[in-house]
Amino acid sequence: MYEGNPVDLKMEKVISADGIFDEVTHQCRVLRYDLEEDEVMLELKEKDLTKISLDAKYRCYISTRTELLYCTGVIKERYQSEDRNILKFRIENGFYNVRETGIS
Repeated sequence: MYEGNPVDLKMEKVISADGIFDEVTHQCRVLRYDLEEDEVMLELKEKDLTKISLDAKYRCYISTRTELLYCTGVIKERYQSEDRNILKFRIENGFYNVRETGIS
């Protein structure tokens, strides 16, 4: 459904007490969207996979040809597969259209 679309991944809040908030926007690409599991598999364009925290809530912006969508959730897994960095993003409350909500 969203496969191949570019993604901006931004940390929204740190979950762990000793976590460090990351203000960097991470560039990704949608590899697969699993509607039943409410998960998105993302390819992280950066080389350093450890920059992505497993103890934080993220906002995931997906750009399609016609709209800009976002969802919030957490990274359930991060790993390297062949020559790509993969993130398994668990969606919490579905997708929203940025233009309709006024969020940027």
